[in-house]
Amino acid sequence: MVATGVSPGPGAPARVSFRLYVAGPSERSTRAIRNARDLCDGHLGGTAALEVIDIIQQPARARLDQILAVPVLIKHIPLPVTRLIGDLSDRVAVLARFGLAAVTPE
Repeated sequence: MVATGVSPGPGAPARVSFRLYVAGPSERSTRAIRNARDLCDGHLGGTAALEVIDIIQQPARARLDQILAVPVLIKHIPLPVTRLIGDLSDRVAVLARFGLAAVTPE
């Protein structure tokens, strides 16, 4: 399962780029994928790129990024590289970890 499910429009550079590592089609992996897509589409308004990598199908990629636990979301653009392990259910913690401002309802 390698997918680039969310990306900015054609010709528009991603302001934030994420890589999500998961392990197969487990409930936890599915939840992490859904939450990461919600973050990119909803909170970041489609300006973020998301690459989903299944470590079962691509173990070399996991070794390259030194993945020790999954699911893990890695923000690699902009620097610094930041990681968060878990299914990303706690939106406040996710936003805080990646230095993203919380959206307040109007």
